[in-house]
Amino acid sequence: MLRRQALSACLLIAALLAGGCETFGHKQPPPPPPPAPGTALTPEADTGDEEPLPVTKVAEPIVVAAWAEPKQLPAGGGQAQIMVRIQKQGGTRFPGVEVRLRSSGGTLFSAGRVLVTDASGMTRDRLTAHKTATITLNAGGTRYRFQVPVAESVP
Repeated sequence: MLRRQALSACLLIAALLAGGCETFGHKQPPPPPPPAPGTALTPEADTGDEEPLPVTKVAEPIVVAAWAEPKQLPAGGGQAQIMVRIQKQGGTRFPGVEVRLRSSGGTLFSAGRVLVTDASGMTRDRLTAHKTATITLNAGGTRYRFQVPVAESVP
């Protein structure tokens, strides 16, 4: 078993050094730009090729809005609050929904733990990043993605 894990680790490192998944013909579409605060996100199709962010699925359709405050980090990076609002169809806030976030290009205060929406259907996390970060979130069983850009350095 350890030999299989070592081989898997070596293959992963080799793939990353050789250009990532694109080397093997798997191209991920770029995530969408950051949404305007409070804007509903479009669910991502589940391709099955990413590590899951398991949460309890909700039984009814939901509307998810997620955004960063500030929506762009200054040159050199910084911190932003990642805000998530969940509503039922029709606009009623939805408390008790499990949300899990992941970041590429930064770290989240939640460190991948499950967050739960409060009475107003909101939850938040804190992103620390020095380069543009892609936030992937699973809210009630549906995955969403957006970017938090870092401003270019001025020479």
